[in-house]
Amino acid sequence: MMLKGKRAVVTGGGRDFGQAVAVWLAREGVEVSLCARRLADAQATADLIVREGGTAQAYACDLSELGSVTAFAAQLSAQDAPVDILILSAAQWLEGGLEAESAEDIFSTINSGLTGSVILTQALLPALRRSTGADIITLVSVCGIPQFTESIAHPAFFAAKHGMSGFSQNLAHHLAKENIRVTGLYPPDFEVTDLDTQPSPTERMGESLLNARSVWETIRFVLTQPRSCHISTIYFQGPTRQP
Repeated sequence: MMLKGKRAVVTGGGRDFGQAVAVWLAREGVEVSLCARRLADAQATADLIVREGGTAQAYACDLSELGSVTAFAAQLSAQDAPVDILILSAAQWLEGGLEAESAEDIFSTINSGLTGSVILTQALLPALRRSTGADIITLVSVCGIPQFTESIAHPAFFAAKHGMSGFSQNLAHHLAKENIRVTGLYPPDFEVTDLDTQPSPTERMGESLLNARSVWETIRFVLTQPRSCHISTIYFQGPTRQP
């Protein structure tokens, strides 16, 4: 296994895709440090990984709260170990029109989907630089593509994802000279079915939502490329939930 022995940090690891990617990384022999807003959710994922024979540590981190982000980063940095893989998958989902949600929900959506990830990445740069070849994977979404509007997502979610897109592209440019690869993924809406089922080989394009397994296999492909290969951006095609 090409990823065996690496150390990964995964945000949003308590449920959905964050949980799935944490488990799939652990199955590759990666040591996973994962966070969720509720420690119990993160611990449930870590327990699942440990039961399968993997290694994982669980942390509480609310990416919409600055103090929570800096505390999480301090806990990780105290280990004085390199971070080889950083998966920025956490983002608060919000849907509807501009007037449909409260100011508090809009504030939290943008902070959890953008600001928290920027602050966490900044804090983990020393640990990423200690790796012999680090990767940062950002789950941006099609909502971060200019002129894309075919989604039920709230304007604040679009704003956060456009911000993540700019952050990812700019960071990829600046960190390339340090042998740190940054890859932005732009999937449409996708679903997490379970951790073991493979997508059906008979499915035709556009018939159903993208499966999370396909997004993971794309991440795995990126992570296992030679260091001379830097894939900075990956766009997916597929349906989204209808407005």
